Amino acid sequence: MQKIFRILLYLSLVFFIWHLYRADYLIFRDISFDAAKLSASMLILFAGFLVTCLSWYRALRLSGKRVNFSDAVISHGRFIFSKYIPGKFWVILGRASHLSSQKKSLRFLSLVSLQEQLLFVWWGLVLSLPPTFFVTEKPWIALIILTAIVLLAFLILSGWFHRNSSGLLNRIFKKDFDFRPMKISFFLRVSAPVILFWLLWSAGFWFLMISMYDDIPPLLALAFPAGITYGFVVIFLPAGIGVREGIVASFLIAGGISSANAVTISVISRFWFVAGEIFIFMLSWVIQLTGKKQTFSE
Repeated sequence: MQKIFRILLYLSLVFFIWHLYRADYLIFRDISFDAAKLSASMLILFAGFLVTCLSWYRALRLSGKRVNFSDAVISHGRFIFSKYIPGKFWVILGRASHLSSQKKSLRFLSLVSLQEQLLFVWWGLVLSLPPTFFVTEKPWIALIILTAIVLLAFLILSGWFHRNSSGLLNRIFKKDFDFRPMKISFFLRVSAPVILFWLLWSAGFWFLMISMYDDIPPLLALAFPAGITYGFVVIFLPAGIGVREGIVASFLIAGGISSANAVTISVISRFWFVAGEIFIFMLSWVIQLTGKKQTFSE
């Protein structure tokens, strides 16, 4: 199992480079940046990625898995590019595989990883509501998103739903499916770092925008969570390539940004975010190669 996921790790890097090339993201245009604001955006972005490791670490600890914070950074960072392999579930399985070589334990850790990712999506949807309602001025879209938020909360928290879905799948596939509802304590305590990294990424995105263009309203920073979340749920597209950029550009245009500038920002934001992924990937390798362990006290 470990060998399979090691192969997955290298495949994810290949897919990452290939998809960027296919999407023409390796072509830069003449753009001027404010160095101070761009530097601020990068630092905030990196801080957000460190907090993603914190949310994974907290999810593991609350589920009874005794790990150091460095273990969470390594397992999360090493497989950060697996999102570029179509299917999205490789992200969930990859980091779980690093912490366990036993099938039973891997199954449990994959469930923990899935629950943490569901919170990632849930809060991304929540943060996408303000720009949807106030910027696009289409309340019916906000109502659809709000309905999805309520439905997803029911699916992840309802014991009744999990009991009945497990029983139904057991009868259909003749296998044991043990789905567990998310505990309220898990929801609340893991939500704190999830909200924090979303807000950090949004703030970093706003600094990125104002490093290129002036007078961009802060509310438009929440176009970034909307783009990432909607791109993430389109499971057949690796890392939401194309979808994320289109959604971000649409929000910016609705917010009064010219079409050309909106498209430029959306494409640059992909590179910007990739820089954060490279940061956490390299950090995970440095920690592993140096063998230095860090502990994080809650």
